Amino acid sequence: MASENSDVTIIGRRIAEGRKNKNLSQAQFAELLFVTPQAVSKWESSKSLPDIMTLAKIGEVIGTHDICYFLGKTPCNCGHCDCCHG
Repeated sequence: MASENSDVTIIGRRIAEGRKNKNLSQAQFAELLFVTPQAVSKWESSKSLPDIMTLAKIGEVIGTHDICYFLGKTPCNCGHCDCCHG
């Protein structure tokens, strides 16, 4: 299992947080993403990561297109760094 502060763990937590904020069960979320509920469980428990296309679809479902969300970063709004899309 990944360490508590690894990117894999942070991404898993963010996926779970986004799903729960939309009041979706793992099964409902999986259906929207065309994956199995087991895949969602593995992502959320940091046992695996979704591929980049699925990560983009997850963003659509939970309402974010900001990769910083998945990495647990907050945009600083400087306009220059990757998290600010500058």
